Amino acid sequence: MAKIEFEERDLHAQVPDLAAGGAWTRVRLRWRRDPLTGASARILTGVKLQPATRTDLAGLTAKPAFCPFDSEHLETATVPFPAELTAEGRIREGRAVVVPNILAYATHSAVGIYDPGRHFLDLDELTPSLVGDTLTAMVRHARAVRHLDPAAAWSSVNANYLPPSGSSLIHPHVQSTHDACGLTSQRFLVGQGQAWQEENGSYWTALVDQEAGGPRWVGHTGRVAWLTPFAPGGFHEVWAVVTGAADVTDLTEQDTRALGQGLSRVLAAYRDWNLASFNFAVIGGGPRAREHGHQVVLKVISRSNPDPVYRSDATCFERLYAEALIDLSPEEVAAGVRPRF
Repeated sequence: MAKIEFEERDLHAQVPDLAAGGAWTRVRLRWRRDPLTGASARILTGVKLQPATRTDLAGLTAKPAFCPFDSEHLETATVPFPAELTAEGRIREGRAVVVPNILAYATHSAVGIYDPGRHFLDLDELTPSLVGDTLTAMVRHARAVRHLDPAAAWSSVNANYLPPSGSSLIHPHVQSTHDACGLTSQRFLVGQGQAWQEENGSYWTALVDQEAGGPRWVGHTGRVAWLTPFAPGGFHEVWAVVTGAADVTDLTEQDTRALGQGLSRVLAAYRDWNLASFNFAVIGGGPRAREHGHQVVLKVISRSNPDPVYRSDATCFERLYAEALIDLSPEEVAAGVRPRF
């Protein structure tokens, strides 16, 4: 199997150091290219963006008079799935409930609520069982969709948590997309993996084998490998690679439990770092996932804290140039998360 080449260049700049009276100082930044996609990131030197204290979330997360995901409103504010999709109506696993999405993000989409009985769950309250149950129920929905509509072969399960991540509701939840088109980065990732597969075998197998035990390695839960990416696309980014699962519908209950266990640990680390918002994506491999050597990948990143007036973590570099500016190296992130594994 071919060795993955991690391309990195040192860039140097002269900047005035205000702590030294404005004297010009030479600083280093690192430019890195992702070996599969070619996307580049810049690891910056200087003041870190992690907050020294944590935002007071009490006002934002206080239980309102009405939330459609709260248990007392769920049965009337949501509708069951049609019988031709599932006889379950609303899909339940443990405390988790999956219901139809009222916004059409894809041909088929659903919302998974970790726990209707609690309006807000902080990062360290998203326990392995809550996350694992929610993912298990979402996979059940994905399989029902695929059975009903085989053409909807591009599947993903995703999360926005608190407003800085794009969430319109405070009650923690996840969402899915299933259709024949797929998402831009999803298609690109799978396409690049296919090109690698044709030359070298599975990229994801090679990545896990090569990174195991290294500075970006985090650990294992079940057959899920956890690591940080060489060239991150977001802050505090951590990846999970599910060996043997090419698509969301391939995830076993053991896999969703393992993903829940690991993701809960990552989010607890975020909580320790005074972070409060995140996105994650569970990326399926599309209609030809198995022959392309794809393995299900979970990516999780932190987002800006919901301060009254906060700095967005997405600048023109990220949104218009697809070039991430990262203040904490993936090796440092891995070192902070690894002890939890």
